[in-house]
Amino acid sequence: MGATTFAAALFLSGCGTDGGSLGSFDQEFDLDGVYNDSASKQAVSSEEGVESGLLAAWVPAGGTNVQLQQRSTGQERLFTMDYEGDLPETCTAIHVPGEPSALELESAYASDERTKDMDPAEIVEFRTLEADWWPEGAEEMTTDLCGRWWVHQEDGKLYAFAPDTEGVANKVMEERAQ
Repeated sequence: MGATTFAAALFLSGCGTDGGSLGSFDQEFDLDGVYNDSASKQAVSSEEGVESGLLAAWVPAGGTNVQLQQRSTGQERLFTMDYEGDLPETCTAIHVPGEPSALELESAYASDERTKDMDPAEIVEFRTLEADWWPEGAEEMTTDLCGRWWVHQEDGKLYAFAPDTEGVANKVMEERAQ
């Protein structure tokens, strides 16, 4: 396996304790010019997901039926799991549900290894990923920020959305417009 193939395999696997990928947050991989590409992954439990690097380290134990959709060329992620417990203390409630303020985003992103050195203006505030199991507009119901993750709980499920960088999100939107 060549070095490039190995690096791409690691990137796509989501390896890492932060549920992220190889390289810097805003690294843009051009896989044949296709930015609007994503992969679905699952885990039986949140513990399995965190241990494997599929989920971020903040994700609480006790979750089941984990489903994740991740951008293959960027950092956007959606995930849900069955979970009725509390969020960890590292998560912070936002003042207005669904509308984190610039100050709330700046503080949350500064606490996340993936985004701590970024200008929050470089990270979009909208979703481009799609998944059958993700309710339309779920990211607009955000009640807490867990690092770069926008999170809310409803009807025994935890929903989490990590937005992408402006550069990747714009490329996705350009591809969709063609």
